Amino acid sequence: MLLEYTVAVLGLISIVLNGFAMKEQDVIKAKILLGSAVLFIIPDFYIHGGIHGSFQSFIITIMCFLGAWEYKKAEKMVLYFIPFFSTYLLFGLQEVSGIVIVIASVTTSLATTSKDPKTMKILLSISTICWGVYSYIYGAWFAFAFDIVGLVGLIIFFKNYKKKYSYVHEVSV
Repeated sequence: MLLEYTVAVLGLISIVLNGFAMKEQDVIKAKILLGSAVLFIIPDFYIHGGIHGSFQSFIITIMCFLGAWEYKKAEKMVLYFIPFFSTYLLFGLQEVSGIVIVIASVTTSLATTSKDPKTMKILLSISTICWGVYSYIYGAWFAFAFDIVGLVGLIIFFKNYKKKYSYVHEVSV
């Protein structure tokens, strides 16, 4: 009972943090919020049998913080690890969950090293959809809500981004 309650509380915190991370314009703040959100969602994957997703989420958390703090050597080391782990997942989980987690891991890894907010959010859009499918497959409902709220945050980001840069274009013309 205590474990389920703890997972629920962490899941709710994670959902809120993810919404803020996805709409955040500042890349460093977005990475810190996203890293924290992903860290708190790991128990939901774990208790629902998404062991590979739990492990991958832990790596994503590390990458988010490394990306925010711009530790280049450590980022590269983790980026080199991702293809090997992704290959293992693809061949080890020869099912839909294996394919979507590979796509999610690659796009999330690239997003955590991106310096451009638009590029980062485009990659996170792909990643979020894939993680949503993975969460649905494993019945990790807090993680699924995490991804739905993340998509809403991304929509807000892109609307604000479009307004900001269409206004800058109008003023400069």
